Amino acid sequence: MFDLIQTQQLLQEKQNLLLCFEEVTQNMLHCPTEELENQVQERQKIVHLVDALDEKMCALCKDTPQGQAVLQALKGQCEPDKLPEEVLGIYDDAMRVRAILSRLQESDIQAALRLRVEQERILDQIKATNQGLTAKAARFYSVADQRETPTKFGHA
Repeated sequence: MFDLIQTQQLLQEKQNLLLCFEEVTQNMLHCPTEELENQVQERQKIVHLVDALDEKMCALCKDTPQGQAVLQALKGQCEPDKLPEEVLGIYDDAMRVRAILSRLQESDIQAALRLRVEQERILDQIKATNQGLTAKAARFYSVADQRETPTKFGHA
């Protein structure tokens, strides 16, 4: 028999996780550079939890007629007026989850741009460091150390 209450609880948990994901993503836009890596890792943890919830919901829904209706409601692949009365709550919750997911698309783009800007900034710092006088002297000495044959001046 299909467990409608458990499916609703899992869907509510998914909604809460997505709200946390959205919050972490928003934090990425404004946090100091040093915290970006932790924020990315936190988002990845949340993604794994959401994936696990999706798998649980799909496992609950398979092999029963009511479960198939719930699965269609979860995916937004049906008209709400064609759903059984007890499945309408799940459809409404699924639409709230879809609203969060649509907001996340824009936030995710902004977070990716922030990461790209930070990568470019770090690359510019590396290039600037490699062009300084110390870097040039280090390259000069490393080339001199690699020579196997002595120069006409001998080993100094």
